This record gives sequence, C-alpha cells and structure tokens, in this order.
Amino acid sequence: MKKQVEAWKKTAERYQSEPETNEGRKELMARAKEMETKRDRAMSGYHNYEVASAAVQIAIVLASAEIITGVAALLWIAYALGAVGVAFSLIGFFWPTAVHLF
Repeated sequence: MKKQVEAWKKTAERYQSEPETNEGRKELMARAKEMETKRDRAMSGYHNYEVASAAVQIAIVLASAEIITGVAALLWIAYALGAVGVAFSLIGFFWPTAVHLF
C-alpha cells in the first residue's frame, strides 16, 4: 500500500513540474503566460491597423469627392486623414501597445 502511495505522490509531483519535457503544470503555465503576452500585443496592433485602414479609406473617399466637387478643403482633410492612417500603421507595427483606443 505504501509503495502505491509513493508512486502516486511521484506522479503528482511529476504532473506539477516536469522540467525534462516542459510539460508540467508550472512549465505549461509559464508558456501560457508568454503566449498571452504575444496575443495581447498582436491584438493591440490589430486595433491600430483597423483605425489606420478606416482613416485611409475615408481619405480616399474625400479625395474622390474633391475631384468631383472641386472643393479644396476636402483634399486637405484627405491628406490629413491619410497621414493619420500612415501614423497608425507605423504605431501598430513598431509600438502596438502605445495607443489604446479600444
């Protein structure tokens, strides 16, 4: 009976931490935390890319409207929104956690 209890205790310890294969609970938890950090960084970049995409699309529409109407103010607003789009693309690529809009 004691032999079986010792075997169970060894198995429980191995489940808790198994550094040889990195498959113990502690090792898996550390890997999960690393993956959560990567996921959060990617999601932050994704939101910045969404804002950049929206700004560039609106800039394209305003530039097209300027061509049709001839109102120069639309072109300047389109330039500004295009610059905002480029800025958010760069932020999303290099510093995804710098701006939190969502």
